[in-house]
Amino acid sequence: MSLNIQQIIAEADRCVACGLCLPHCPTYYKTGSEADSPRGRIQLMSAVARDILPSNERYQQHINGCLSCRNCETACPNGVNYGGLIDSARAGIAKPVNLTHKLTNILVQKPALMGFAGNVLKLAQQLGLLKVISVLIPALKKPITLLPQLPNQQNWLDLYRTNQSKKGDVSLFLGCISNTFDTETLRASVFVLNHLGYDVHIPKTQACCGGLARQQGNAELAKDYIEKNNTAFSKANPVITVASGCGAGLQDYADLPIQDISAFLIQCDWQNISLQPIDADIALHEPCTLRNVQKSHASVMALLKKIPSANVQNLSGNAQCCGGAGAYMLTQADMADALLNDKLAAIDKTKATLLATSNIGCALHIAAGLRAQNNSVKVMHPVTIIAKQLGYTGFID
Repeated sequence: MSLNIQQIIAEADRCVACGLCLPHCPTYYKTGSEADSPRGRIQLMSAVARDILPSNERYQQHINGCLSCRNCETACPNGVNYGGLIDSARAGIAKPVNLTHKLTNILVQKPALMGFAGNVLKLAQQLGLLKVISVLIPALKKPITLLPQLPNQQNWLDLYRTNQSKKGDVSLFLGCISNTFDTETLRASVFVLNHLGYDVHIPKTQACCGGLARQQGNAELAKDYIEKNNTAFSKANPVITVASGCGAGLQDYADLPIQDISAFLIQCDWQNISLQPIDADIALHEPCTLRNVQKSHASVMALLKKIPSANVQNLSGNAQCCGGAGAYMLTQADMADALLNDKLAAIDKTKATLLATSNIGCALHIAAGLRAQNNSVKVMHPVTIIAKQLGYTGFID
C-alpha cells in the first residue's frame, strides 16, 4: 500500500517543480508558505527519504497540514502520484499524542465502536447532555459541534430485493461514518436502487474503507481493511459507494469494481421513472474526493437535473476544499475552519434552500458551519433528494 523509500524518491523526482499546482492548493492559498504547497511538501518528503532532513516536528506539521484533497494532481503535467506520496509520508512519521488524535485512532482501530459511540451520543443528545460534556471535556467540543440530529442505527439485511422488473445486482458499501451518522442516505440509496430495478446486497463482513487509518498514518491497518473488503465483496457486482471519501480510498487501493452511486444511477434506465417536481434552488457542492479522485462530479449535476423544476447550480469555488477532509476538521481545526468560512460565504451568495454534497465528512463540516450561523440551508446527499422525489418517506426492513 505505502511506497517504500526508493519508490518515494523515484516518485518525488518526477516532480519538475514547475509550480502549476500552487494555485490549486488550499493550504498554500491560505498560508503562502512553499512548505505548505504540493511542490514544497514533495521536496520535504524527498529530503527526509534521502536522510538530508530529519523527520522532526516541523516536517510533520507540514505533512499533517495537507488536506489530501489532491487538487494538485489535476494540474500536474507529469501526473505525479501525490496521493501515494502523502499517504506514504504519513505512514513514516511519529503519531501525534493529543486527545483528539487518540480518540480518532481508537475509532479507526475499532470501527465497531462507532456504532456504540453513535448510540451513546444519541442518548446524550436526547437528554441534552452534549453541551455539558463539551464543557467538562474541552477536547470534545469540536467533535460535538459536528454532530447532526443522530439517527437510529439500522440493522441491515443481507439482501434487499427490487419489486420492479429486475435489471441486475449491486453491492452497497456502507462506510463506518455514514453507517453511524448518515443512515438515512444509505436507506435512501437502497430505495432508489430497488426502484430502478436492482437487488442490493450488503455484505456483513465488509470493513472500514481504511481512509481514516491511512490519514492517521496507519498504513498496515488500512491495508487490512482493504483486504477484508476485497474478500467481502463479489467482483461480479458493481460496488456502490455513497460517501466519496470512502469511494476514493477503495478506488485507489481495493481490487473491486467501485462506482460512486450518482455515476451508477446516471447510467440507469430512467425512461419510465417519474420524479416529482421540486420548487427549490439547489447549490451543488463537489467534494474533492469525488472531483479529483473518482472524477464523477459531473454525474451528480446530471442526476439532479432530472428533477422537474429544480434549479441546480454549482457552488462557486467548487475546486477548493471545504476543509472537512476526513479527520482533518478535528486535527487541524484552524485551517479547516478558515476554508469552511470561504465555503459558507459562497453559500450565502446563492438563493439555495438545499446544499447537495456527496461526502459525509463535507456534509458534517458544512452543516455545522451553517448551524453556527443560524443559516436554514439544509445539507443533503443528492441521492436522498432523488429518493424523496421518487416518493421515499422512510425505510422499512
